[in-house]
Amino acid sequence: MVDVATPLSYERYTGKWQGSSCGWLLTKKTMPIMSTGMSKTIPGLENFYLAEQWVEPGCSVPLAAMSGRNAVQFICSDDKKPFVTQTP
Repeated sequence: MVDVATPLSYERYTGKWQGSSCGWLLTKKTMPIMSTGMSKTIPGLENFYLAEQWVEPGCSVPLAAMSGRNAVQFICSDDKKPFVTQTP
């Protein structure tokens, strides 16, 4: 048996328009998400933060990295520690 994923498979399982790996279909429901992004936590699950391209509007490797940086900022804030960066 062979299972082949098509763009329609991705659309069915993820809700992404035409199976797109990037971007959100603009609807009245998704427009607020485009400006703020999705929640980075799950209610009832402590010390868990989401960091990935799916929780941020748009799509790119730098955006996914930024999502991880933002998650670390949330962790520092929750732990009442300063968020400090260094440049190489």
